[in-house]
Amino acid sequence: MSKFTTIGIIFLVIIVLIGGLFAYSYTQLGVNLNNVEFQSIDWEPISWEVLLKLGINTLSGNWFDAAFSLIQGINLNLVFSLNNNGLLPVYIPDLHYDVLINDVPIGSGNSEINAIINPGQTKDIISFQNIRKDSMMPASLSIINADGKMNIKVKGTAYFQLLGWKIPVPVESTKQISIYDEVRNKINAEIQKNIAEQSLNSLICGDGTHIENGKCVPDSIIEGVADIFDEVKKQIDKLLK
Repeated sequence: MSKFTTIGIIFLVIIVLIGGLFAYSYTQLGVNLNNVEFQSIDWEPISWEVLLKLGINTLSGNWFDAAFSLIQGINLNLVFSLNNNGLLPVYIPDLHYDVLINDVPIGSGNSEINAIINPGQTKDIISFQNIRKDSMMPASLSIINADGKMNIKVKGTAYFQLLGWKIPVPVESTKQISIYDEVRNKINAEIQKNIAEQSLNSLICGDGTHIENGKCVPDSIIEGVADIFDEVKKQIDKLLK
């Protein structure tokens, strides 16, 4: 066997080994949606009149539907778990994904990761996701019918760089959260706030009146709304306990 043949065989073996390591490491890369952390809800301004309207809907049994209409946006933290169970370190520049709520597409996201994951290592990456009211509308009916339960599905692609090659790894995971308690607690807090304000109004203006645009106005002028609202508050309080 000539020297050149031996070198060629050695070179070929090295190429095969590198290719094997590459192929094995590729199969050992994974991305999962490890958790969905509810962060906050962006609300529209909740006034006395808004609570009254909500109360009327509550009397007809549609309180969550009415309360949900006051949401401007929902803020979530998507926690992705990136795994490298291969034999080579990998670099992850970014992650692109679509978000679905109850199987309804509502938007997309992009997370700049810029991280190196060594063999046998797992890293959690948090991606902030703001879901605006207009994008959430197609899924709103299913959220209302499910009493605030949201199945958050993420479908997309994470890009890994291995030995200079950019490798797409598919991502598809689902987690469930509920915003029912958050909505309920918010409305309950607004009710208590309004009760306190009405008590203050009574002290300032006297019973049977409330403050409207900085002036004391008799309840009779607003067609007995205060009496209606008192009953509405009782119904909402009863429902939310």
